[in-house]
Amino acid sequence: MSDQLTPEKIYSRILKKELEKKDALKLFESLINDSDNEETRYAALEFIGKIALDDEKTFEIIESCLISDESPLVRSEAAKILIQTFPKRENKPLLWAIQNEESIYFFKKLIDLLETYDTSQFKEIREGALKKIEQHYNLNSNDSKFVLDIDYLDYMKFRTEFYNFLYKFELPDEAKRLLVKENTEIGYKGLGRVQTSRKGYILSLSLIDLVEIPDSICKLTKLESLEVSYCNLKKFPDACPNLLSLKKLILVNNKLDRLPRWVVEIANKNKYTNKYINKGVHKSEVHILGILEILTGHGCEKMRTDENFSPEVATHYELNNLGHITKIMYSSTESRIGVFPIELCSLEFLEELTLIDQNIRLIPESIGRLKRLKVLNLRFNKINNVPESIKKLKNLELFYLKSNIKEN
Repeated sequence: MSDQLTPEKIYSRILKKELEKKDALKLFESLINDSDNEETRYAALEFIGKIALDDEKTFEIIESCLISDESPLVRSEAAKILIQTFPKRENKPLLWAIQNEESIYFFKKLIDLLETYDTSQFKEIREGALKKIEQHYNLNSNDSKFVLDIDYLDYMKFRTEFYNFLYKFELPDEAKRLLVKENTEIGYKGLGRVQTSRKGYILSLSLIDLVEIPDSICKLTKLESLEVSYCNLKKFPDACPNLLSLKKLILVNNKLDRLPRWVVEIANKNKYTNKYINKGVHKSEVHILGILEILTGHGCEKMRTDENFSPEVATHYELNNLGHITKIMYSSTESRIGVFPIELCSLEFLEELTLIDQNIRLIPESIGRLKRLKVLNLRFNKINNVPESIKKLKNLELFYLKSNIKEN
């Protein structure tokens, strides 16, 4: 039967009124019971949720999937349908599942789902799920949720790479089962990124090799130190008021199109700005050096007139007589900045900008505001397009863009 019918075909027949919902339910149940393919069982269960029959038979099928199915994807979908379709009698099976469940995927999806519902209606379930991860991670609920989110990202990466890994390496069945268990059940990998914690709160974090930073990082109210390095980030949470009191922030060797607002706000804090004011930098521009310090992990150094440019470690800058920045030079490959901060384009007196081999992908459109710019050196980055606004730079004498590497 499973060779002839698919969940999609069954549901299509319902929509065409060729099949009664109760008859379709029997076909979906047969697919779930007979199929070894988790995607087929997941799809069948998903369509059961769509037909939304509020009867005992439907409840039994979903409950059985929640309790007995070997796939966390299927169990998670069963939990979702119970909450959506049977809100008055889902507590008992869900509370049982929470106590016996170990899947990262299950807890991630369940807690995210419950955040979209009236918390009073599902208070017992939500508290049960949060208590489980709090006890496991030995952290408060917000911090535990963040570690769970990190574990989930690692889980999704493992899921993507698992079959390719098995193709390359022959493993005995027991080794495969152990590998799956270590990477799909709630463990302690996420906690490995926590450098310091105290009384259930994360104080210091080191996030390495991620493609995403969960929004739940913005709820870490006690976080004092954060390093995000070697990440190929598609996005970064933009508004994080709880992070504005960070004592230490390092964002090196990443790939970002723009900086989130809260990073710029941190760069405006006294801990970054005062030292540059003391070095003669104009007050309106000190936050720019603060941004570069965050992106390189090193303080910026003022160049002396008798000093040759050294590309190692620090960002070098020059000032005019009024303290305005006229030159910025950085080319260290140990701590690449990974972004062209749009804030650089506010430097009214900037004449030379050198950012060599920094994994920069985009030149901001606002570069056209740098009316005094004479030299722009962006060699060995990953820039494919130059904005039209660069034509506004009438004083530009030298523009180096050679050998930019096109990304796959």
